[in-house]
Amino acid sequence: MPANTKCRRVCMRPPFERFAPEGAAESVRISLEELEALRLCDLEGLDQELAARRMEVSRGTLQRIIYSAHAKVAEALCRGKCIEIGGGNFEFAAGWCGGRPRCALCPFWSESERVLAERMKNIVKDGRIAVTEENGEVFQHFGHTRYFALYEIKDGAVAKKSTLDAEGSGHSALGGFLRDNGVDLLICGGIGSGARNFLADQHIELIAGISGPTDEAVKKFLAGDLHDDPAGSCDHHSHDAPAGECRGCGQERHRHGCN
Repeated sequence: MPANTKCRRVCMRPPFERFAPEGAAESVRISLEELEALRLCDLEGLDQELAARRMEVSRGTLQRIIYSAHAKVAEALCRGKCIEIGGGNFEFAAGWCGGRPRCALCPFWSESERVLAERMKNIVKDGRIAVTEENGEVFQHFGHTRYFALYEIKDGAVAKKSTLDAEGSGHSALGGFLRDNGVDLLICGGIGSGARNFLADQHIELIAGISGPTDEAVKKFLAGDLHDDPAGSCDHHSHDAPAGECRGCGQERHRHGCN
């Protein structure tokens, strides 16, 4: 007998269940899990690996779901058919998945705000903050960072500052390098989506889109005045990196969504 198909985790309930061009007689039906896959990958901009984890399925299953959804949407648009949404093999999420970056359309935003505020509070109390650094300033390209200013925080103040040298460390990925050095929070300028996703998976908090002196950035964070800019991104493949190499997450360019 075939194995039972595992229910796919769906967060968003669709605001409408039918879209119809004038005069259309035929329709295609998109399941709730297909809509969720479209939302995560095409609207939220998550790569397929991270989207699969959000839906609690394998990457292969996520690919099959989203390819099916794309084909149905294309059929409706090109052949003038209605789109109906409903059914499928899914279960609605009972709460925030805990994933970072958060979805812009997360229905559990207030819950996630509370949890993230608690995480940041713990870092301010006793945490390790790494800041991409060049000549005392926040370096703007995470994937090309050699030096990190490391701040050890105790009871809301900097107890110790040191420098981490990522060159020659034996780590092929900067995200793994930070994880292995016990970093709780990264402050940086630009960062690619692949590296963002890797940091989120390692439970390393991120505040990107920052410029100016590293000391000032940490001071603002401790005062609660530093916030992440999800738009902060950089194309670190265009800055003298060997073709296909990504130091942000340590994988070849064709294998992930790092930009």
